[in-house]
Amino acid sequence: MSESNIAPKAPLLSLAQVMLLLSDPARWLLMRELSRDQMLPVGELGRRIGHSPSNTSKHLLVLRRLGVVSVSYGRMYVLMPAFRPAPGTATIDFGHCVVRLDGALV
Repeated sequence: MSESNIAPKAPLLSLAQVMLLLSDPARWLLMRELSRDQMLPVGELGRRIGHSPSNTSKHLLVLRRLGVVSVSYGRMYVLMPAFRPAPGTATIDFGHCVVRLDGALV
């Protein structure tokens, strides 16, 4: 079967929402950390991406409003199942684009 016969994945977010999500390197880094299938608190996420907890919280709010992450008991953040990479991969298919989270940000 050729690639042209494969139906594209239905977008979970609008193109404008994907652009907002991916427009800041901090949000890319947060997605990468959360894509490792962990639940993490704001402080630890901030430490891992090199941002203050307050700055990290602002980016997490954007991700929450887009429905990409949720917060659970104990203020632990987790990537929503629809946005988790397949096991053994570091890519997320947004429908409009496929994002690799394992590369270095420049």
